[in-house]
Amino acid sequence: MSGSSALQMAAKKAIESLRDSGQPPKLGASTLNVGTDHLLADLRKKYLDDHCASLEGEDGGGACKWIEADYGNGKTQFLRCVQEIGWEHNFVVGYVELSQDESPLDRPERVFSAAARSLQAQPNSPVDVDRTRGLNHVLEQLLDRKFPDVLSGLPDDGLRADALDWVHQSFRNTPVESTALATAATVYLTAKLKGEPEREEIAKLYLRGEAIPLPELKKIGVFEKLDKSSAFRLLRSVTQLLQRSGLAAGTILLFDEARRTLSLMSTKSQKHACENLLSVINHCNNGDFPGTLFLYAVMPEFFTNFVTAYPALQQRCGPATRVNLNVVQGIKELDLLREIAKKVLAIHCAAYCWAPADGIPVDAQLDQVAKAALRQAMGTGSRRLLVKTTVQLLDQFRDSGVFAVSESEAMSLATGAVEELKAMEAASVDSEGE
Repeated sequence: MSGSSALQMAAKKAIESLRDSGQPPKLGASTLNVGTDHLLADLRKKYLDDHCASLEGEDGGGACKWIEADYGNGKTQFLRCVQEIGWEHNFVVGYVELSQDESPLDRPERVFSAAARSLQAQPNSPVDVDRTRGLNHVLEQLLDRKFPDVLSGLPDDGLRADALDWVHQSFRNTPVESTALATAATVYLTAKLKGEPEREEIAKLYLRGEAIPLPELKKIGVFEKLDKSSAFRLLRSVTQLLQRSGLAAGTILLFDEARRTLSLMSTKSQKHACENLLSVINHCNNGDFPGTLFLYAVMPEFFTNFVTAYPALQQRCGPATRVNLNVVQGIKELDLLREIAKKVLAIHCAAYCWAPADGIPVDAQLDQVAKAALRQAMGTGSRRLLVKTTVQLLDQFRDSGVFAVSESEAMSLATGAVEELKAMEAASVDSEGE
């Protein structure tokens, strides 16, 4: 695939995501970003370049921060931008959408499994975004970069021998809490290099947090199963292995409470979730998550309805630990929406190889949509509503040419988009509550 074709495909995927759900794309969120570049630069400077960075063989630090905003006001967009920055700095990044079904915070083993399946090194191309997630892919991709094309290129016995020597003499001796995790990672890379499919498959499943009978694990020398008592030790070991081995600069774990997951939990489950969050924060402070940045995206109710019931957690949620996206400093919300709409226009044109004809100015019509989104959402979720409505309007412009959009027509578009988003949210919550 040519470079231009790959870029067009990425643009189409971005527009499809905005059209369907108002969500940013998995790759290319930075091309849509407006107003938070200074916050992203601050995170990069303070954490990726400094606090989390390894220096002269010493471990980098761990940190946990809260990304706060109302529904639809840019939390996921911010996390996706952090993901891209992390990749550019050779961090392995995991994006986990928390849900009661697959990754409830009160179930450590399921959190580990979701994180292990989501981890990803920088994709080699846009098409790899959906193909190379998971700790197993991370390890083989980073090994393939350390020993160029040893797994993906033409057979080279000398290069393969060098890679095997490194795996057995250096990588396997990386100090981590869980010897089981280190063993599985070593077996996996060795099996990839030697062509041992049975051992590769067992190790792969373990690295991805899948359930495997202990007799199967024993075939590769692993004697620790994934359960609630081992889950966070395994997660810490992943971050230790990635930075201390030198394969990656560190790890970024992005947890997105896209829906009100905690409100669906029982009081007992909420208590367990709180204890797990505290455990992560404490282990970060103790240096057990080297080179690791946790970002947890929440709505304001997290601090008013949940944290206040747990003083120990509340103490760790002070202003210095939060990034608030509801009000973007230095720019009015309407101006922010206008700028986002212009970026959506540019991506839409790139995706479908079209350009507005001279005549009726497009910017004036996008301005109507921005105003309608702001009025309809009353500031809560206006950004998600804006991108979804803008794509719907641009689809019409592409098919029929640019036309003047009245205030009532813009409001009608926004109202329809609101109903679609509400229906999607309700369906998601209902499915988790079943």
